[in-house]
Amino acid sequence: MSHFIRNGNSWRIADDASLDIHSQLPAGNYVIVQDMHGNLLLQQVDTFELKGKRYGDTDRNRDRIFNTFTDRSSSTGVMLTGEKGSGKTMLAKSLAIRCAEDGIPCILINQDWRGEAFNSLLQDISQPCMILFDEFEKVYDSDEQEEMLTLLDGVFPSKKLFVLTCNDKWRVNQHMRNRQGRIFYMLDFTGLDEDFVVEYCHDNLKNLANIDGVLTVAGLFEEFNFDMLKALVEDMNRFKETPQECLEMLNAKPEFSNDSKFKISLFVDEKEVEEANMEDKEWIGNPLQKGIHVGYYAKSGKVDEDSDEEGHWDSEVFAPADLKHIDSKGSKFIMVNGSGARVVLSRVAEKGYHYDFGAF
Repeated sequence: MSHFIRNGNSWRIADDASLDIHSQLPAGNYVIVQDMHGNLLLQQVDTFELKGKRYGDTDRNRDRIFNTFTDRSSSTGVMLTGEKGSGKTMLAKSLAIRCAEDGIPCILINQDWRGEAFNSLLQDISQPCMILFDEFEKVYDSDEQEEMLTLLDGVFPSKKLFVLTCNDKWRVNQHMRNRQGRIFYMLDFTGLDEDFVVEYCHDNLKNLANIDGVLTVAGLFEEFNFDMLKALVEDMNRFKETPQECLEMLNAKPEFSNDSKFKISLFVDEKEVEEANMEDKEWIGNPLQKGIHVGYYAKSGKVDEDSDEEGHWDSEVFAPADLKHIDSKGSKFIMVNGSGARVVLSRVAEKGYHYDFGAF
């Protein structure tokens, strides 16, 4: 039996075999395509799969976001920021899988769809739905991001979980920052902590005696991500080498890390120079890339504000080759120069917002 399907003033003939009508969009992953007439359509694609153990807070964060979305009456926006390989894509995929378990479909946005037709397509899906914008700040330029604000405002009646991944949060429109009506959660993926690295090594590293070495290597990087850890452990297992030996070949070079901020502690003649007599209390750079010049006011006696003791300005210079030790957590670099002076650079965490809304 034939059926006649109307689309505006056009009619299309379909038989029973090709006519498959659903009252709701089935759970699964979809992308948006455009037909020859310019109409936007949904095309089903492969679903996500996550194999193996998930480390860190992926499952906890997934459950919290999902529960918040289902509990709220309006749409919910989530931004996942961090460099490639940091874990944000794993969380996004895990969210899509969790949504599918509850019959919620996921629409993947991989090009700069926007405007009335795009908004209408999403809003015509009246059921709850996850909308995943991958590498949002790369797909949408600054002007195009402005056009997306109305969509994220949640003024439409349908309920959506908007998930935006981005590598650089500072390239995201300022009107999305600190605006919970548009972006309710923002998670920064800034590198792996020590517990994550140790747990992964215990599960995957054949020679556990090299765990401390892996932690030392991780400390060389401002943001040591999961891709780096996975590749390093894989290469160590394959060639039975130390982390430092594998680092010579891997595409993971500490000198490529961005400049970090460090607190300076200077020791001259085994005595710590008082902070009040330091020319600079902080230093910005890469200890493996830049020489460090530390100026200080030298006195022979105890330094205090009321002291009349005369002194003189002096300085110590430390080269990258003077690096002697990196602590197991990677937060301190210790350097000793030819004159025996020692400087300890303690990495200063940038202020930001954690998933649990606390400053860190």
